[in-house]
Amino acid sequence: MGRFYSLIIQQVGAWIKSVSIVGVVFFFGLPGSVQAQKQLVLFKNGQIKARFAEGQYIRMVLKKRHRYAEGHIIELNDFSMITSNDTIKFKDILKIDIRRQRGKSTVNVLGNFLFAGGVLYIGLDRANNLIGYNNTQLSNTVWVPSAILAGAGAVMMLIHPHYARVNGINYLQTIDYKSPFFR
Repeated sequence: MGRFYSLIIQQVGAWIKSVSIVGVVFFFGLPGSVQAQKQLVLFKNGQIKARFAEGQYIRMVLKKRHRYAEGHIIELNDFSMITSNDTIKFKDILKIDIRRQRGKSTVNVLGNFLFAGGVLYIGLDRANNLIGYNNTQLSNTVWVPSAILAGAGAVMMLIHPHYARVNGINYLQTIDYKSPFFR
């Protein structure tokens, strides 16, 4: 019986030693693989307009015959990128799809404000009619301005360019963890 226990202890000791060796290799090999990945950034006037990381899906229009290209970014180099479908040079890109990258713009905020103002204007008139402050029907002096405000606001909220043109104002650049723009 003592021999059986010593054999088990030997096996467990060998297993712990192999696990610790694998753990050390994993621990010291991890910093190289965890190093930050590159990002493709679309700049406009020094501000970031869109950001794409390795592994993200990207759509674009190429200059030659206005061909559409899309795919997942596999690798970013200084002047080109490798996607799941093709290798694309940055100088060959005409437009990039930025629908998922866009934040709130001034036009969008103003559109929200106008739409809410139009709906609130007609709502306040109807609320005044309910509480008996004014007992008039819905007149042209109320619904026409509110419809104009709400319509203009809705149009301003919905107008967004899907693609950003890459030209002298908008330009592409790859950045890594050393860049102040990296996130």
